[in-house]
Amino acid sequence: MRTFKMTVPVLLTAMGAAAAGCTTATEDVSEQEAPALNSINGLNSINGLNSINGLNSINGLNSINGLNSINGLNSMNGLTANGLLLSADGRNTMSYLVRCALPAGTTITQKDKYGVPYTFAGEIGVAPQWATSACDQACQEQISACVLAHVNTSGQHIALWLDGDSPALGWGRSTDYPYQEGSFFGNIFQSPPKAFYCNGRDFDQGVVPGRLGVNQAGAPYVNPFTNWSAGGYCANTCAGSDTPYTGDGYKACNGYNHVVTVWRNFDTNTNYKICSRASNNCLDIAGSSMNDVAQLIQTTYTGGASQKWKILQVSPGKYKVINVNSGKALDVGNGATTNGAWVQQYSFWGGPNQLWSFTPSGSGYYKFSPGSNANGSLNLHNGSTASGSPVDQWTWSASSLAQQWNITPAS
Repeated sequence: MRTFKMTVPVLLTAMGAAAAGCTTATEDVSEQEAPALNSINGLNSINGLNSINGLNSINGLNSINGLNSINGLNSMNGLTANGLLLSADGRNTMSYLVRCALPAGTTITQKDKYGVPYTFAGEIGVAPQWATSACDQACQEQISACVLAHVNTSGQHIALWLDGDSPALGWGRSTDYPYQEGSFFGNIFQSPPKAFYCNGRDFDQGVVPGRLGVNQAGAPYVNPFTNWSAGGYCANTCAGSDTPYTGDGYKACNGYNHVVTVWRNFDTNTNYKICSRASNNCLDIAGSSMNDVAQLIQTTYTGGASQKWKILQVSPGKYKVINVNSGKALDVGNGATTNGAWVQQYSFWGGPNQLWSFTPSGSGYYKFSPGSNANGSLNLHNGSTASGSPVDQWTWSASSLAQQWNITPAS
């Protein structure tokens, strides 16, 4: 590792409006360099590199001049005067640019025109060359895809798994992130910036706040594949990853040769509502009871705590579903496997009748199956759609809307 100080010229460029003109300035830039971390298993957002998202805008990049990439980050070209350093949103955007571009252990410190210093840390390292030299087309696409993959329109931090062709990402999947959300690509350095996404096969499964599959008002990217044949899905248009990583993600989309694919899971910090396709009513506990063996029912959604659930992975494909009001787990009474067996809440002890799997049934709905009965599913008792009626277990039938459930973040 080495540390050095350098004096560089700074080009003053307006990032939120037209160019502000050119001048030179003397800036102290401190940088610590360390080798990038290579992984064939993608970015683990719990261990090692942290790729939780939370950027809710790319403020400063949607300018008439785009993001200037002629000089290296050491010169922080275009970041003073009316540039990114002068606003909190701009500095947040800059933090993600540096996080994506430079490897862990690398920091860039720059002063704004008032002499206030700001330090930005590298983390992922898809374009380490940008620290000292120009960012070419490949560099721009790598950084763009990485930054876009981290946008969260709610501003909430969500754990993600990323893969792609960059050695800093690599290919490979994790059982902790089973749902393919989508892929991101484009070039935010261009004028105007080009920012795109496409839907992964599970974009409407395991939905999390601020990401694909939920309402994303103000998202900076668009899906270019919305004609009837493409349907918005990456798989219908993009070139997939090569053997032995077939199915991991995509290596080219819409003319861009550097793509980042995102995988996710249910968010452990989010409360979910679980609602029937047949009735639009949501899972609830009778009388908002706090007691063991209280009956599971369906009710019109009001936002009450007993209608909210935590979905927490216990092992690959197995989850405990915890009622927010009572802290008790969704449970099939006595572990019964018979049709009509009651479903209740009970203190969690890890039995198979408390471990649930979610199988997509199409259009964003799931089959809910307890570990004690793989052929069973949560079911509206006697097909009733009345609020207050019970929910039981029944043999799965793909044609039954009374057995299909939507899971979305609770309001």
